Amino acid sequence: MGSVSKALHIFFNRVGDFSSAILFMMYGKVEGTENRRIVIIMAAAMIMVVVAVVMCVAVGVAPANSLHPRIVVRSSAKKTLSSHHFGRTACKGAADPQLCVSTIAKLPGWPVAPPSELVNIAVKASIGLVERTSAVALSLNGSASAGLEQSALQDCIELLDDTADQLTEALEDVVGMEFDGVNFVANDVRTLLSAGLTNQDTCIEGMSNTNGLVRSQLENSVQQISDLVRTSLAMAKRISDLTDIIDDFKPPFHNRRLMADADDEDFPAWLSAADRKLLQTPTSDLQVDAWVAQDGSGNYTTITDAINAAPEKSSRRFVIHVKAGIYHERIEIKKKKANLTLLGDGMDSTIITGNRSVFDKTTTYRSATFAVKGAEFIARDIGFENTAGPYRHQAVALRVDSDQSVFYRCSVTGYQDTLYAHSLRQFYRECKIYGTVDFIFGNAAAVFQSCLILARKPLADQMITVTAQSRKDPNQNTGFSIHDCNITAAPDYAAVKTSFRTFLGRPWKMYSRTVFMQSFLDDIVQPQGWVPWNTSNFALDTLYYGEFMNYGPGAGLVARINWLGYHILNISEATTFTVAQFIDGNKWLPSTGITYLSGLKV
Repeated sequence: MGSVSKALHIFFNRVGDFSSAILFMMYGKVEGTENRRIVIIMAAAMIMVVVAVVMCVAVGVAPANSLHPRIVVRSSAKKTLSSHHFGRTACKGAADPQLCVSTIAKLPGWPVAPPSELVNIAVKASIGLVERTSAVALSLNGSASAGLEQSALQDCIELLDDTADQLTEALEDVVGMEFDGVNFVANDVRTLLSAGLTNQDTCIEGMSNTNGLVRSQLENSVQQISDLVRTSLAMAKRISDLTDIIDDFKPPFHNRRLMADADDEDFPAWLSAADRKLLQTPTSDLQVDAWVAQDGSGNYTTITDAINAAPEKSSRRFVIHVKAGIYHERIEIKKKKANLTLLGDGMDSTIITGNRSVFDKTTTYRSATFAVKGAEFIARDIGFENTAGPYRHQAVALRVDSDQSVFYRCSVTGYQDTLYAHSLRQFYRECKIYGTVDFIFGNAAAVFQSCLILARKPLADQMITVTAQSRKDPNQNTGFSIHDCNITAAPDYAAVKTSFRTFLGRPWKMYSRTVFMQSFLDDIVQPQGWVPWNTSNFALDTLYYGEFMNYGPGAGLVARINWLGYHILNISEATTFTVAQFIDGNKWLPSTGITYLSGLKV
């Protein structure tokens, strides 16, 4: 039997199982013989449509000896028709379908370019616009007013530069996206485009409280970049969906590990052997490249100096041991400092502290005590804090724009906006996170596992919101997954918890996405669970909030909100937010990680 025949045979078996399950479930819910007949007819029609689609795909696949079968377009007329159909279908899933369609129609090469070439063209156009906008931003350096406007300008300059790099990297992956059945390629592109879109949003946010030259010169161009990137995202998501179908009909791809070995279940499959050893080895036995000690017993007395000494774009991990002490430093690890590890002597012993807030005429983005962009960053046994206090509002302790980054046994302490999980893929394990308002926020694809999340005493007129996730576009593969954690009161809040209200989250942006799974929810969590943004109906239909098998006095579902975007997850839905599926499965696999649950708790 040929590979296509085998694939179809498997598929028909799946369809049979699926249809039987559907009929069984629906039969039990529909009363009356006539209604039951209608249900059966509808289900049969659905199956026939699916089979027809698969037959069409089968006709177009390459020969059986092809490792990655492709859909074959046999004439320029069909290619043109396919591009028209692809563009319009992709835009159906966009936040603004009409804008998406009009943006695609303006791309050079439309409508004859095949789908992957359309993404290529759109990303190239985005890069060109980013470069032109960056040049304008740099020319404004001497014209911005001191304080907030200058801070906002510096944010935009840096974020535009980040976006240029991310789009360029995405462009390298776009070549492999032509429905080749390798889904991680499309996911990589979506990750990079998601970050690029988030950067533009952050730039605009920084300018929103200014009315000077910077905003007038940059805002429209930054918005145009966002429109182009969002259109690219819509197309990348469509290709990702189609490669999901093709993946069911291709041979296994054996050059990558997707699951942990049976005798190594405590580690993620993407964790390299060297980093497994690094994370298992006691600090005293590690091969450390630099030692930081305030008493002069190390190579450096400040963390900043040790980071500056680390090589740029390093292919090997550079390990810095920061001995116990309170380090009053504002640290920003730039993107060229990749493969960097900071090891402390304990989250309560090695502490990096600062007190900058928006009251200092800076943006929220720039208020962070510790910020990291370099990819594959690891922090272990360190505390990050912002001591600005509750009266100074937004004051970030830790900001993370680092892809494939890991924080293990770390504390992150502040009040409002404590942890800014800004963008890209992040993993937090056995951390303590303290705060009041929106104290875990941003638009990363982040998993928090086995963490202690502690609500602190807020100001008299404040409510506590644990999360404020800022997914702006439905095609971004971002969100917060809070799994096997403990949400409870910090000591200062425990004594007065009946005087305040605590919620799991509220939607900062239109497509905010957060799930709490298999976690302990203490009695501080209000029965409704979630709260709107500023008491409005904003995003209640478009957000995605979910809960799965939580427990504790605050986990009851009877009085939960009834928004269209709220979900009580089933096992299949919950599994998509586990580490194995939510932040793994791309072409390149992170080389940083820590002990974790790859799936749901059994």
